[in-house]
Amino acid sequence: MSIEPAPIRRPGSEPEVALVFSPEQWVETLHRHFADHGGVRVRQVVMDPALALEEEYDILVVSHRWPALTRAFVDALHGRRRRVLGVFEADEPVGREFLLSLDVDDVIESGASMNEFVAAIVSLQAAIHHISGDETNSAPTTALSSATDELDSALIAVGGPSGGGTTEIAVELARTLHAGNTPAALVDADEVVPAVAQRLGLSIEPNLRTAVDAVEHGGGDVDASLLTGPDGVSVLCGLPNVAAWSQVRPAEVIDVIRALCRAHRFVVADIANRLEDVGGGPRSRYGISREVVARASSLVGVGQGTPVGVTRLLAWVADVRVLNADAPVHLVVNRAPADAFRRAEITDEIRRTYPPASLTFVPHDRRVELAAWDGTAVARGPFVKAVAELTLLVAPVATPARTSRSRARLAARRAAVLEPQ
Repeated sequence: MSIEPAPIRRPGSEPEVALVFSPEQWVETLHRHFADHGGVRVRQVVMDPALALEEEYDILVVSHRWPALTRAFVDALHGRRRRVLGVFEADEPVGREFLLSLDVDDVIESGASMNEFVAAIVSLQAAIHHISGDETNSAPTTALSSATDELDSALIAVGGPSGGGTTEIAVELARTLHAGNTPAALVDADEVVPAVAQRLGLSIEPNLRTAVDAVEHGGGDVDASLLTGPDGVSVLCGLPNVAAWSQVRPAEVIDVIRALCRAHRFVVADIANRLEDVGGGPRSRYGISREVVARASSLVGVGQGTPVGVTRLLAWVADVRVLNADAPVHLVVNRAPADAFRRAEITDEIRRTYPPASLTFVPHDRRVELAAWDGTAVARGPFVKAVAELTLLVAPVATPARTSRSRARLAARRAAVLEPQ
């Protein structure tokens, strides 16, 4: 995938570094020494922190004076299995203290010899190999590993073909989770038509872009980017305009979700209705939604309760399985027909093509339209009841306590829907 961390080279290969450009003499001297004598390969000389996160290398060598150097930035590099060598001036001891406060991996005086620089870089590369499991007695304990574990247990991606009602399902799913005394957040990760703010009558500021600035560049607290939605659920609104998707990298959005997962048991992400890889690269069209799908622990696909809607929903399932073959896929037939015969036909068609982890029929409910006009949560009725049952299937540990009898009835009803005839 376009935003995976750089592949870790085997021990014995030359370390690859990125040098942060600054006017200090040591930067030019170091660059020239590496070019003339080898031992270390300079992949990039960077000025933009976004480029430092995006490019592939092992170790970032950076002055304590660089304005973009923050704790959040260092954490983001660690999350990509990169190490940071901080350089300070001997006559500025506060620079060394500042670097250590950011949890950089090692520090060195700018006046150190070139051999000392090389030794420090080689030592950091060896640490990368050790942590990544290249040595037989090591275990993968990087920041990325623990962060991925957080995502694996917390991220629910809600998507589907256009017109299926994914935003309504995502909003109600997050609200139901949160109402069950389980901290939940709703993220509008749709880079095509972000609509959660409009749906809930919330301000478009702060938003996903604000959260990216907070997490990646230390521009504030990610919690300050959250708004309060129905029943107190935390809401991170989407990009402020449709052109802004090209200014945000998928990896940055994942870092935001990772930060939210530390404070919320579940994060529900409303994603785009298209998942094709258009353009390629770290800022490809639909790249945000693709990466959310790839990292999700559970996938919820929503489609209309018509023959065309079901066909498009199954095509969407085929797309997500390419991106994520492991996560369970729960399918929702929204605005489903009340007729039992037609529901049976839909069930048979889905079962023949792709047996889902669960299948939920959500009936048409006029309360949904009324809530959309008012910018509020949907009032209790058939829609809310059906999504509550969906929540029990997608995140059973998070839903309000039910009696064993009610759970058994629900399990039996689902088994009857999915059981081959």
